[in-house]
Amino acid sequence: MNVNGRIALTPKKEQLKNVLILFGTVALFLISIRMLDLDVATFISRLERLPTVLSLFMALEFSVVREGMIQLFISIAMAIGALFIGGILSLILAFLAAENTAPSKVVATIIKAFISTVRAIPNLVLILLIVASLGLGYIAAVASLTLSTMGYLTRAFASTIEEQPSSLTETMRATGANWFQIVIHGFFPNVFPSFLAWISIRLELSISDSITLGVIGAGGIGTMLSRAIRHHRHAELSTLLLIIFVAVLIIEILLNRIKQRTNT
Repeated sequence: MNVNGRIALTPKKEQLKNVLILFGTVALFLISIRMLDLDVATFISRLERLPTVLSLFMALEFSVVREGMIQLFISIAMAIGALFIGGILSLILAFLAAENTAPSKVVATIIKAFISTVRAIPNLVLILLIVASLGLGYIAAVASLTLSTMGYLTRAFASTIEEQPSSLTETMRATGANWFQIVIHGFFPNVFPSFLAWISIRLELSISDSITLGVIGAGGIGTMLSRAIRHHRHAELSTLLLIIFVAVLIIEILLNRIKQRTNT
């Protein structure tokens, strides 16, 4: 309480810390703009064209709906195929890498190093590397999505497993359970709901990545998006984006219902 009888809601030390963080963030933003040599004035002046550009996207091209739906299903199929393969591999690698279930520290270290390397490479670069090696096509698309899925899910699964109490492992070992029994009967029932949540998030990301693959020529609705952008077909582009939005929304609703039923 200060001399005026008021109670300080935030200590002065905390207030000073918040002010320093604010100024540091603003300074970092200004330095970033300076390093990129961004012409902010030109950017602001071109905002006047925004209504005109948006008006071009207000029309729809219904002739591409059928083909767009077919190509969207291809993109989703690539994402699901990669999620299935990558999910199974991630499940195995996660239990081998987690500290409280790893049978060997050496194996766990090697797996974590591999996953860290995969995660350090941007998804688009990873996709381009695999496409450059295998060529364009569904095999290269699924392979790149699988590797990206493994990098994401293995880390997420391992972190979830490590949140479980280590006493569970010790208790089951005391009863004579082997490593496989500890994983299946001890850990898996506890971590399954969290795994399902991570898988649902990854599915949405995989669909987005599969569309990106299509943009660079791997097939699916991304190829149609690329063609529409290249030829400035705004109505066609709006229709394809609407199809993607509705499909992703439906998938998200279905996944949420599945998670709710699983939790109950």
